[in-house]
Amino acid sequence: MGRYSLPFIFVIVFVFNLSFGTVYVSPLKIFQLLQQESAEKYMIWNLRFPRVLMATLTGIALSLVGNIFQAIMKNPLVDPYLIGTSAGASFGALLAIYFIVNSIAHVSVPTMSFIFALIASSLSIILAKKGNVVPTVHLVLSGVLVSTLFSAGSMLLLNIANKSLVTGHVWLYGSFSGITFRDLTVPVISLTVFVTLAFTLNKQLDVMTLGEKEAKSLGINVEALKWTFYLLGSFVTATFVSKTGIIGFVGLVVPHMARTIAGPKHSRNLLATILIGGMLMSVCDTLARTLLNPIEIPVGIITSFIGAPFMFVLMKWKNGVAK
Repeated sequence: MGRYSLPFIFVIVFVFNLSFGTVYVSPLKIFQLLQQESAEKYMIWNLRFPRVLMATLTGIALSLVGNIFQAIMKNPLVDPYLIGTSAGASFGALLAIYFIVNSIAHVSVPTMSFIFALIASSLSIILAKKGNVVPTVHLVLSGVLVSTLFSAGSMLLLNIANKSLVTGHVWLYGSFSGITFRDLTVPVISLTVFVTLAFTLNKQLDVMTLGEKEAKSLGINVEALKWTFYLLGSFVTATFVSKTGIIGFVGLVVPHMARTIAGPKHSRNLLATILIGGMLMSVCDTLARTLLNPIEIPVGIITSFIGAPFMFVLMKWKNGVAK
């Protein structure tokens, strides 16, 4: 079975997530609803479908960014959440919405989100850097520091805004509630470009995992490659976080699962990352909206329960290998 069964499982999981919610609708009936007009059809195809699709795409985006960031930084503990990218993007989105709601300035939410995502992740790397090396422990610590700083900024903004950002708490914990087809446009475009570039340059990414010196000796423009993926990865993260809020640990957990199943070559593990990431996030969202029905749990809490123990095991294993 292995990686060859992943596409088949991916489709089953997607339909399974469409079936479950406040009201259960059997998989067979979901497709029968396409040929009739009813309240059930509206619920499944206009409310639940865009939500499940966004959850799937968000899982793909964060997992793929995590995979590539780990390759270009040669660090197994890197992901958009841990190095502050998500927290910065969330703060930028909230700030933009605050400006718009209070008629201070008309700014683009994805653009503001991207700017602060870039600031946050750059700050994490600069703080952690020692010479030309970015030690793993230092990067994790600086990432926690920067994430805390921007999360505190988001909390302060929410308190200042009071009633003008009543749903702003979702940016701190992550939620797919209220997602519509209109929310998908910019994230889908950015992800499509990122996926295309990743598969096109998969061999260069393989070489990057060996080290920068080896990559340079093989004629790869290391700095150009790093900054291209770094900037585009930050933008992809920002476009999704600006719609869904902070969702942690998916970009850390999934790439390791993908490499275990598909091996170290990016030509194989990128596809595995896409499929596993999409499945994991959509399942987490289904759990978030069904476990305590009718109360909805923020999806970031579900992913943290999965990711935090995984990170602990990974750090202990890495320390063991280092000794």
